[in-house]
Amino acid sequence: MPTDFCYGHLQNPTQIMTTQLSILENALQVTEIPAFTALTFTTCATLLTLSQHVGGVAENLHYEAARLNLDVTGPIQWVYTGVNGDETNEFQLEIALPINQPDRPSAQFTYQVFPSFRCVSYNYTGPWSDLGELYTVLFAQLYRDGYQSDGRIREVYSKVDFENMANCVTEIQIAII
Repeated sequence: MPTDFCYGHLQNPTQIMTTQLSILENALQVTEIPAFTALTFTTCATLLTLSQHVGGVAENLHYEAARLNLDVTGPIQWVYTGVNGDETNEFQLEIALPINQPDRPSAQFTYQVFPSFRCVSYNYTGPWSDLGELYTVLFAQLYRDGYQSDGRIREVYSKVDFENMANCVTEIQIAII
């Protein structure tokens, strides 16, 4: 299912711009993301309710992985399915902690295999409060380059710094058809 985002007039053919954020024209990299197994929290959410899951769920996933003696193989990922930019739209949110392989059952979380997918990828350094504006810019370039989203987005939190959010590094992966 395509994801619809609104965006304004493009000011420069070599850059996509909004009021504050811009990216280079060739900033989106097409790549194939390999499948992975994860300890996973799943819920329905809206863009307005996302903040209730920041911090606590990831901390609990790490705690549970340690309790179960699981080998963590990567950073926390948020996987959005059916998000469309409308703040009130309900979509599926999965918060995933990649692991080597499942072990004993978890009382709180599930084990899930996330299949490989083809996507455009963008590495963003900066505060998460700018992600909404960044998505507007990314989708403008995605559509201009002739791609279509299949409705899945992943955010891979490579570096998290709650004390100075400008230091956060997030890889954004937009699945394409």
